[in-house]
Amino acid sequence: MKVMPMENSRSTEGLLKPWTNMRVEINDSAPTSDHGQQLEVYVLYTTHTGTLAALKTASQLAANLSTCPRVLRLYSVPYTLPLERPAVSTDFLEEQIRALACESPMEFSARIYLCREPRWSLRELFPPHSVIVIAGKKRWWPTKEQSWAKLLRKDGHEVIFLDVK
Repeated sequence: MKVMPMENSRSTEGLLKPWTNMRVEINDSAPTSDHGQQLEVYVLYTTHTGTLAALKTASQLAANLSTCPRVLRLYSVPYTLPLERPAVSTDFLEEQIRALACESPMEFSARIYLCREPRWSLRELFPPHSVIVIAGKKRWWPTKEQSWAKLLRKDGHEVIFLDVK
């Protein structure tokens, strides 16, 4: 399994910056939706264990679409710091993705986003009617992951929430 970093991209209005794209052999001949878009399955990085569980489910869905799932890692940078200089080293964030790739038998691509507010950034990341898998602990009070799932469903996406214990 080979993980390859890709080039950096520019910031979106200073609130969202794609930092790196890591991939493991992506199949480019995936089917398209009714809107002419390539169908993809996305996984939101929550915790290492949760993301592994979400990746397993996403890989099963993606296999039916002849594509690889995409893992998106959002990291919130405080307003007191420049977006390009987060409090945590980007090498550390990349290492989290590499560790995920080492433990996962499934192929996937990954992208790390530096952002100010993940909740706002989620609305900009996905094409319309995306399939998104999120893993988190289900509680009677809304957790961050449950709030993300609710927001994305409200925006018209198909969201699968996995309860990890």
